[in-house]
Amino acid sequence: MEEKKVLIDRVGEKHSEYVEEMKSQEDFFFDQIENIQKAMEEKEAEFDELLQEERAKFEKLLQEERAKFEKLLQEERAKARHCDGGSGTTENRRLRKEQAQHFINCHVVVEEFKAERDELIKAHEKKKVELQKELDAALTALMEKHRPDTFQASSS
Repeated sequence: MEEKKVLIDRVGEKHSEYVEEMKSQEDFFFDQIENIQKAMEEKEAEFDELLQEERAKFEKLLQEERAKFEKLLQEERAKARHCDGGSGTTENRRLRKEQAQHFINCHVVVEEFKAERDELIKAHEKKKVELQKELDAALTALMEKHRPDTFQASSS
């Protein structure tokens, strides 16, 4: 009888040790998951910061290119206005004058350029949003795949 009591006590002690060990392991894994999530959030924040920096650089470069384009266009218009229409045959003068006037009035071309540029920028932004959504979905799937099962201690 005494042996049974000792055996039951030992089994109870071992059971308590196992429950404590499993709880310890569960806490450890949850801490690891939390650390991984924090690291991911930090990396995402760094990525967002870099993305903002690159976006600012891109916008600055785009503004500079726009300014260069507008300046070049104005210079060419000025050249066209001051084009010597006095030399050559009447037909040649008329053609040069038409070409100059066409060039001066080329704002339609500029508007088309601006519209196409805006479409390209919008398409680029849309692709970035789609890529971010794909990344979020892949990270969520990865976390779900590697999520540990929770330990359930038996109550008996």
